[in-house]
Amino acid sequence: MAILRARFKLWIELDGEPLLGEGGYELLRAVEEVGSIMGACRRLRLSYRKAMSYLRKMEQRLGRKMVRTRKGGRGGGGAELTEDCRELLDAYEALKLAVEKTLKEKAPPILGSLWARGS
Repeated sequence: MAILRARFKLWIELDGEPLLGEGGYELLRAVEEVGSIMGACRRLRLSYRKAMSYLRKMEQRLGRKMVRTRKGGRGGGGAELTEDCRELLDAYEALKLAVEKTLKEKAPPILGSLWARGS
């Protein structure tokens, strides 16, 4: 028997333009976990150029830094999220959990009633 499910894509917009979606969220969390942009790109199989373009665009639109970087060298470089970035990611997570909870609660009775009267 086929099962109907509700799915969603979530993104945060700034002035009507996309700012942060699932891909950006994953990139920033990977930077936080790995400690570098390049390492995050390797983990996600994402080009460094694309990642940097995304980060620069986000920072430019927000007018604030999202990632602090350290230049490489003997000790190696690195990157860490700013507090502003962590707050944005936390807000994204909270919204995602709220929508998931609502869908889990509301979708089955709504979808389950489809075609219940027969064809």
